[in-house]
Amino acid sequence: MIRSIKQAFDIIDSKVTGIPYEAIDYLRHHETCDELNEKLVYALKNAYSGKAYYSEKHRIMLPAPLWYAVVAEKHLSEELFEPLLEMFTTEEDWDVMNEQAVYLVGLLAKAFPGAFLEKVLFFIEENIRKENKTPYIFCFEALYYAQDNHFERIHAMLDKENFHWVDHYVRVLGDLMRQDTLEKFKEILPKFEGKHTAIELQYYIDVMEGKITDFQKGVAFCEMRDPDWKNHYQHMEQMFATSQSPIQQEVKVNRNDACPCGSGKKYKNCCLQKLS
Repeated sequence: MIRSIKQAFDIIDSKVTGIPYEAIDYLRHHETCDELNEKLVYALKNAYSGKAYYSEKHRIMLPAPLWYAVVAEKHLSEELFEPLLEMFTTEEDWDVMNEQAVYLVGLLAKAFPGAFLEKVLFFIEENIRKENKTPYIFCFEALYYAQDNHFERIHAMLDKENFHWVDHYVRVLGDLMRQDTLEKFKEILPKFEGKHTAIELQYYIDVMEGKITDFQKGVAFCEMRDPDWKNHYQHMEQMFATSQSPIQQEVKVNRNDACPCGSGKKYKNCCLQKLS
């Protein structure tokens, strides 16, 4: 039986295989406190770090950040905004982790419809400005919960150049079926002539004008996923049964690279010696 936060942390942090159901449940039902919030922020911020959750013994990234992201469903706070969005700035991602992160985006957008949407919109604007191709597409989930006062800014994104994920952005906005979005799509259609984006725009224009009747409106992932985390992850138990699961891919470290343990030494002068 788990009797403390620290004990639950230790179980999750050291878990190599399997799903730590008891520890996750303990933390999900624990009252929100600074110690727990700090752990959740740290886990999300270091989800793809080669230092924080790297197992020297098994030479893999441990799945602990995923389990803390599941815990975070019950401890939503504004402190999670930044570390969650930072997860979408790296190309080194895990499919299962991204799915859980998208779910958290939806939960935060519902819980903090004003503050979180402002953060997300600024995040998208910055990524467009920097011409990034990283998977910030996953934060588009928040747009399903946007309020009327957000849409002038949301539509303005469509005027920006070098928007790598513009087609996906158009699809999300099209799902919302707003009259002002229809007008914006018509306005920018000539700008994308000859590009695939024009096909997407014309499709949603036709949908919103009633010319296409077999359209199935998309909904937020947050509304589709089973809210019972155990039911959702139970079918993945086999995936986590061994240390070679997709979420725990081996970290490739060259002899002269910085050691992933965070010592500051070269790998050949640190953990490689311990493994040989």
